[in-house]
Amino acid sequence: MQEGRPHVGARGNAILLASSPLTTVCSHCGTVLQPVLETFAGGPGLVASYNAVTGQQFTRAEAVLAAAHDGDRDAVRIVRHAAQALGVAVGWLVNVLDPAAVIVGGGLGSVDGLYWECFVAAAREHIWSAETRALPILHAGLGPDAGIIGAAATITLRLEKGLHLIDNANKHRTIEAPKGYPASSDANLSASEDADSSMCGF
Repeated sequence: MQEGRPHVGARGNAILLASSPLTTVCSHCGTVLQPVLETFAGGPGLVASYNAVTGQQFTRAEAVLAAAHDGDRDAVRIVRHAAQALGVAVGWLVNVLDPAAVIVGGGLGSVDGLYWECFVAAAREHIWSAETRALPILHAGLGPDAGIIGAAATITLRLEKGLHLIDNANKHRTIEAPKGYPASSDANLSASEDADSSMCGF
């Protein structure tokens, strides 16, 4: 956020942290690896990793977190690994941006416990500056729905300013402001780009 607004970047794609692969080579076997953070650090990733190891049929991350809380060793290991990976990524992002604070939304970012503790510890461990290392790392005040609410708020603000929104699925079709909103042809903004950029979860 800058001056109360999401930082969208030049094309509306800024701060995309967890969806692109990180290409690296295994130092032991030489295999080229392309891990994608969200595939194992997010909720569905936790579930998939746990089910693959244990043969369970869990469908929600809450079940994996509960198993870890109850001492399930597989769940503890998977939760720690996922949270530490996210912490490393956020620590890197803090080193690049030097923000005043880190606000984490989404389901996993809204609850205390092993995941949150490991995430915060890993993030601080990977922040280079000792001064920055103590920055606030907080749950989003709007909880799991922070990203959705932020996306809706962003679009509402754009419409109130009289801006059209572009339908990314059909570049030739412009979404007009609803009746009651002022309309203007001076600028076009992408609804999906602004929606993505307003997400405050990692």
